[in-house]
Amino acid sequence: MNYACLHTHTTFCDGKNTVEELCQSAYEQGLSMLGFSAHAPLPVGSGIVSQWHLPQNKLDAYVEAVQKAKREWEGRISIYLGLEIDYIEGVCGPADHRFSAYNLDYTIGSVHYLTKEDLSYYFTVDGPRDEWQQGVQELFSGDYEAAAHAYWTNVRAMIKAGGFDILGHIDLVKKNNPAWWNDQAPASYQKDAEQLLPELKNAGIVVEVNTGAMNRGTMNETYPSAGILRKMAHYTIPVTINADAHSTAHLRGNYDQAIEVLKKSGYGEIVNFIGKSRDLQNKGPLAYTSGPEGWVTELLP
Repeated sequence: MNYACLHTHTTFCDGKNTVEELCQSAYEQGLSMLGFSAHAPLPVGSGIVSQWHLPQNKLDAYVEAVQKAKREWEGRISIYLGLEIDYIEGVCGPADHRFSAYNLDYTIGSVHYLTKEDLSYYFTVDGPRDEWQQGVQELFSGDYEAAAHAYWTNVRAMIKAGGFDILGHIDLVKKNNPAWWNDQAPASYQKDAEQLLPELKNAGIVVEVNTGAMNRGTMNETYPSAGILRKMAHYTIPVTINADAHSTAHLRGNYDQAIEVLKKSGYGEIVNFIGKSRDLQNKGPLAYTSGPEGWVTELLP
């Protein structure tokens, strides 16, 4: 089986290692493909302050570093250039094509933020737990189900708007609420999650099975949960495995566990990226022939 990670962060945003260090480690760990996905810069003037997004003035340097790595590692490991782009209602999203001039190989669409309409208050659903609790109190009067509904509404709106290739950590909102782990979330949460799956199936988007929380020791399950994966398998929604790596130690982390969860959820295969602009001849059977361009099927071991 070919191992890959398309969700990787470097010192250009909130990662701990450089592009070159991650390439070297990925090669040593036997990965066939490594994609870099810095947290895309937020729009100038949005008013949202963040320490973990790639600064706009470092975007060109990030692109140059990844393109250099592509050239230097050619023939040993396939390197791809991407961005993880936040969807924030009324502010930005993958569909606004702010980065189209950079000829990205792929993009990840993610929802991290919940905000007031006027952006006078915002918080991230995967920040520190006290920030999550304060945010739910501030925006939703302490109603955690209402916060989850707002999150799922944003995910659904992002899918409808499109403009991205991979859906990042689909159920990220569960991170700071252990009562929702292991598919123990309330019925309203589960209904919101399930209702977007038909739209996701028709959108031609690949969903990542993200081991990031497991790698960082914050939660002992994947995004998405096994229950959501079972429902996704019913719709034959294509999936890929990503480590959401913020250091070399995370690369390929907990992939064996992700594979087992997938198999128990009804999946017999994943898809791996081979690049939209590449010559796809002799690259093996295309995954889901009516689905995303540039992906190939890998049978699970």
